[in-house]
Amino acid sequence: MKNLPAGAGIAALAILLCLVAIPALADNTGLVWQKSLGGSGEDYAYSIQPADDGGYIVVGETSSTDGDITVSYGMRDVWVAKMDATGTKIWQKTIGGSMDDDVSCIERLSDGTFLLSGFTWSQDGDFSDNKNAYAIWNIQMDTSGKVLWKQLYPGRSASYAVDGKETPDGGMIMIGQSYYDPASPDYHGGYDVLIVKSDQNGTIIWEKLLGGSGDDFGENILPVAGGGYIAIGCTYSNDGDVSGNHGSYDAWLFRLDEAGTLLWQKCLGGSLHDEGTEIFVTPEGNYAVMGLTNSNDGDISGNHGGFDYWWATVSADGTLLSRKCFGGSDNDVAYDLEMTPDGNYVALGVSYSTDGEVRGNHGGGDYWVVLFNRAGKVLWQKSLGGSGQDVGQSIKPDLSGNNRFSLAGYSSSRDGEVTGNHGLSDFWVVQLELPAGLAANFTVEPVSGTAPLTVRCTDKSTGSPSKINYNFGDGSNVTGANPDHTYRYPGTFNITQTVVAYDPMTNAMVSDSVTKINVITVTSVPFVPPVAKFSANPVNGTIPLTVTFTDLSTGNPTYYNYDFGDGVNMTSPNPVHVYRRPGTYNVTLTVVKTDTANGTRVGNSAVQKGLIIANMN
Repeated sequence: MKNLPAGAGIAALAILLCLVAIPALADNTGLVWQKSLGGSGEDYAYSIQPADDGGYIVVGETSSTDGDITVSYGMRDVWVAKMDATGTKIWQKTIGGSMDDDVSCIERLSDGTFLLSGFTWSQDGDFSDNKNAYAIWNIQMDTSGKVLWKQLYPGRSASYAVDGKETPDGGMIMIGQSYYDPASPDYHGGYDVLIVKSDQNGTIIWEKLLGGSGDDFGENILPVAGGGYIAIGCTYSNDGDVSGNHGSYDAWLFRLDEAGTLLWQKCLGGSLHDEGTEIFVTPEGNYAVMGLTNSNDGDISGNHGGFDYWWATVSADGTLLSRKCFGGSDNDVAYDLEMTPDGNYVALGVSYSTDGEVRGNHGGGDYWVVLFNRAGKVLWQKSLGGSGQDVGQSIKPDLSGNNRFSLAGYSSSRDGEVTGNHGLSDFWVVQLELPAGLAANFTVEPVSGTAPLTVRCTDKSTGSPSKINYNFGDGSNVTGANPDHTYRYPGTFNITQTVVAYDPMTNAMVSDSVTKINVITVTSVPFVPPVAKFSANPVNGTIPLTVTFTDLSTGNPTYYNYDFGDGVNMTSPNPVHVYRRPGTYNVTLTVVKTDTANGTRVGNSAVQKGLIIANMN
């Protein structure tokens, strides 16, 4: 997410940019390739997206007039570059006018094209259709750089867009902020969060200002299943639309319906400075939030010192489920968060620390990539950069579904892992291959049936676990990758898989678990009590008399016992018995069946008196 000049997060980053460089530590593994793009001026990349052809499109801003930049409109322009899968620049494009022109993000649309969002003060060049002092804009672009569609929205006072997304109806939703708009009846004071919904033609459907009397900033928004939107930002307010502020700036999470009506909101943070910069929906339907904090109270715990990366998961109704701080004793600021193919999380930002969970800082600020699991356990981390300022802004997975990620931001370094810098700050694009972290995962089938129901679990975990255990929720535990298990009684059952492996980073065994809630449903067939019945052949004759008994019972009994009347019993359903002494014998069959609904045993007996007559020779 873009580091905007008027946002609250810039105050934190401005402090960081003044810090003294820190000596570099060792760094290795993960880097596939890196590329510097730009000219001799200031070039800042803010967002990257993968393209269908395996390459990448990266967007940002430039004040350069040379190097990779071939067109300059004046002051600050939007700059777009297309790279192939190896990082080679394919084409580049400048968008702008004679005043400052800014881009916030690029989003990949469902048809493989791209949506760029930003704001401009220009009224000439590419924005000659702007009739206002400033405007928010959207541009749709294909992978060749051709502009397919552009729309300008009249800006409110000092308004700008920070994020834009495609909506299910083919339109767009944008979030940002607006300052001092007393003409608007919903203006609250200071900066308000600005949300704009447009149709597929770019026509505004509705606009909303949300916040309180303090400053409120919108950072990220996305449509959610069932309709409406979830958004994250930060707030200094504790009135108006905002309640529950913990002190200073809090991360502000809020849910809107399709018309932009506020359904619920939640402040996340502590007594100091907390921001939310990124949000997405997890496979479980919860919200994963990334941001930054220097608090160590309220919703925040485990701060390492200064600003930390801060991660949290929140349920669909706004309940805080988990939270974790990542970093060291210096300042570490997160801007983006993604989920890996194996179900873990990976975050990107800038780090100045050389301790705690941070290793390998090259000096100044480095890109810091941290891979962690669903419990917040750090699986892997990497510092990327040189002795200058290297600020990671955006991380996106390859479309191939492998464990490679593209990173974009900006760098002023000319050493370490950074080569080819053109002067001042350049776009710096990196491709990383992340290790497969330890992550529990499995499938099970069938998931329903009548008792006794036998299921098979198939291991899908990653990270080469040395031990795999399943808890089947009925009191049974089985160790092994792909076990079978039989549920003998009706009910609804959870299954938990726990995997264990050796972690060379900590020289200790680590584990991960995943629970599939109510994954197995076992029902019972209506209980039919058993009724004993049998026949015998022959029923008379001379000794030794061999008689075959045939079970005719109903109700599918599971246990049989024949009493042949001569002191002998047998427990098979169709026994053969030899009578060796003369006499007349009664025969009794007892059958038993277990009612799986309650575990009780139900029995029944049948007696045939004088059934067998055994005679002397």
